[in-house]
Amino acid sequence: MRERKNSKAVRELEKKLGFKFSDKSLLERALLHRSYSSQHNIEKDNERLEFLGDSILNAAVSRMLFKKFPGKDEGELTKIRAKLVSGESLREWAEKIDLEEYISLGMQTKKNSERGRNRIAVNALEAVFGAMFLDKGFKKTAAFIEKNLKDRDFRPIMDFKSALQEVTVGRTGELPEYETLSHDGPPGQKVFKVIVKIDGKIMGTGSGSTKKAAQQEAAKEAAEKLNQEDKKDE
Repeated sequence: MRERKNSKAVRELEKKLGFKFSDKSLLERALLHRSYSSQHNIEKDNERLEFLGDSILNAAVSRMLFKKFPGKDEGELTKIRAKLVSGESLREWAEKIDLEEYISLGMQTKKNSERGRNRIAVNALEAVFGAMFLDKGFKKTAAFIEKNLKDRDFRPIMDFKSALQEVTVGRTGELPEYETLSHDGPPGQKVFKVIVKIDGKIMGTGSGSTKKAAQQEAAKEAAEKLNQEDKKDE
């Protein structure tokens, strides 16, 4: 990540974004992490823009889904929006435009783990949305967001844990039991391994960068096994 911006770098990022700022200082501020501001005694950083951009993103995506899916109810729309504005979705977007390379960071923060840097990049992307809104207004910012999300997968995130719980409570009257077997790896790169038991029997295993992700994978495997058992009984 670069220590400071210049007009050439700003032009480069504008080109990657496909969005030209009238007030380029807004884009520069969106890329100014608080660690850099603190180190260099700069009063402003990108956190206020991040706060604004998060709201603009949610409003733009909500409007897009409202128009795109007239037959879906509030619950369905909420699940799809959650996927589109998730940290993982924004991380992919930030990586696509190499946003990390344009963020000003303090020396210590540059040593953050990959996971920490990803979070910083996601926050900076939200700050960019805030800068766009202040520079060009909601209509053009929302159009930019919609254009970049139009080819995304609009299927909602499947909550396998909730689905499995519903099935197992109906069958046994008891909740699935999750057990973490291990969580190995350096800080920010740990891999969790989890099993799920139903009525004392191991029905699924899963792994992921978070315990929640590993549990979802284990629940998915267990749900698939239960579905196969049901088909055999038919």
